[in-house]
Amino acid sequence: MKLQDWHTHNEMCHHAIGSLEDYVKKAIDLNLDTIGISDHFPYGYLLGIEGLPVHEYAMVLEEIELYLSSVESLREKYNSDINIKLGFEIDYIEGQVDRLNGYLDKTKSRLDYILGSIHVLYTKDGTPWGMDDSRFLDQYNSLGTDNVYIQYYQSMQKMIKTIDFDFDIVSHFDIPKKFNKLPTSENLIMNEVDKTLELIKKRDLTIEINTAGFRKEIKEQYPSLEIIKKMYNLDIPILLGSDAHAPNELAFEFKRIIGELKNIGYNHLASFDKRKSDFIEI
Repeated sequence: MKLQDWHTHNEMCHHAIGSLEDYVKKAIDLNLDTIGISDHFPYGYLLGIEGLPVHEYAMVLEEIELYLSSVESLREKYNSDINIKLGFEIDYIEGQVDRLNGYLDKTKSRLDYILGSIHVLYTKDGTPWGMDDSRFLDQYNSLGTDNVYIQYYQSMQKMIKTIDFDFDIVSHFDIPKKFNKLPTSENLIMNEVDKTLELIKKRDLTIEINTAGFRKEIKEQYPSLEIIKKMYNLDIPILLGSDAHAPNELAFEFKRIIGELKNIGYNHLASFDKRKSDFIEI
């Protein structure tokens, strides 16, 4: 089978390397069937994010059109070589979805898919922090690792239940484990996982199998095999994303994870075009 990679970043987000075209060329070299361009949606519309280095997390609002038109031009240029799909990875921030939609609604007709993500959590006094940013690692100790996981999954539950937050795919489902910070109350956390999966099933969303975790301290994909088995039992669709931040990270460990997915029972992956899903065999 030809592989599809639905989660990629590039130099426009200010924390990845390589141009948009570098990723497309690398995807063609790897004989990928499809590359999804899914850079971070800007954070500039948000209120109350002082202290977060958002200029290092994403493009600015004024670059949205450049991003969209650049991907569309590459799609036309490489049309005979690869399928290029256009998307965004967008953070859910409670209470600010209307502000988001003021910008996103202008672009949605041009998108093939949207990744919904949780990257920002809050301290006890309400200060935002980057949950997957190593500069904020001390928050795992001050808040307690279990509390980080609980807040993360409860934020995701709110994201899924907020119908005005329009998205298709849940990203890196258990990313709090990125730095190998594991919960001590596993049953408590898995209870939140189960609640979240039930909501995902009810809203008919897809979950990304994100291989970036193999490159991090945790040394496994997001989500864990235990969670993927729960997803399979709920018949939740999946697709693959490398979360590449450099061209050579495209399709990272895809063949390895496909073997694991087949062992669990999955034999199809989701695929998106103009916000509509279809399936390919694996």
